[in-house]
Amino acid sequence: MTENKTNFFGRRIGVNEQLRKEARSQKIKSGISRTCRWFARRGWIICVVLAAIGVVGYQQRFELQRFNPMEFRHLQYVDIEGNRMLSWEDVVQNAQIETGMLMSDVDEDSVRQALLRLPLIHDVTVTKAFPSTLNIKLTETSPVFSVFDGTSVIGYSEKGLPMSIARASAMRLPIFDHENLDKVKDVAAFLTTMRQMDSDLYERVSQVGWSEKDKAFEVFFKDAGYHVLFAASSWTEDVFALYESLGKGFGKDLRCAGEVDMRFPGFAYVRNYEKRCLNG
Repeated sequence: MTENKTNFFGRRIGVNEQLRKEARSQKIKSGISRTCRWFARRGWIICVVLAAIGVVGYQQRFELQRFNPMEFRHLQYVDIEGNRMLSWEDVVQNAQIETGMLMSDVDEDSVRQALLRLPLIHDVTVTKAFPSTLNIKLTETSPVFSVFDGTSVIGYSEKGLPMSIARASAMRLPIFDHENLDKVKDVAAFLTTMRQMDSDLYERVSQVGWSEKDKAFEVFFKDAGYHVLFAASSWTEDVFALYESLGKGFGKDLRCAGEVDMRFPGFAYVRNYEKRCLNG
């Protein structure tokens, strides 16, 4: 009579299940035995090699810390976007890069700063793409105002630098007083900020001047009979939004105004009323 066996939980095991269990046990023992025999013949060699690699790695640990896999990658592709006025060769040459150089030698910030020195470049975004591509996205300069001296007209970019532009196009831009050419960079920054924050308001600018008395920009709009004083620096979107709200809420009062002072944040002062308005 065969002896009934039970499992760990006390459940009785049938004959077939017992045979399967013994077969699995024998298979495991056989596998362990083969592994031990293989290790006795060849496995010890691998252990010796791994131990040697570990010793060498420990001895050279400082050199391994300086290991840079980027040194094995070379620049192969330069992808440039937004270069309407500059050729691919112009951009690469001024960026001081060339295909074949190590990717570790390509510094995004250095490339960006080198390109920003170009008069025709307003902004640059530089990124690396794995494994060997450099992406350059350009925003080229555009005229933001023009200066008319009576005989000729010159357009000026966001950087306050003169640029070639058709006379008809220049006359559609805000006109800056040619007697204050020392302020061209300041007025360029002011109008660029206005264009970015409120493009509709910028499109309505007719003329810009500099008031030495008020130390402010004196702006004339196409749809207004008065001039507006804006601060010489620290322009915010709230300043332009406040001026827009004045026209919507106090249009009747502004029609009689001679000057609107927007130099102080959160406040607008309307001055120089016409006498006909004061008399009703």
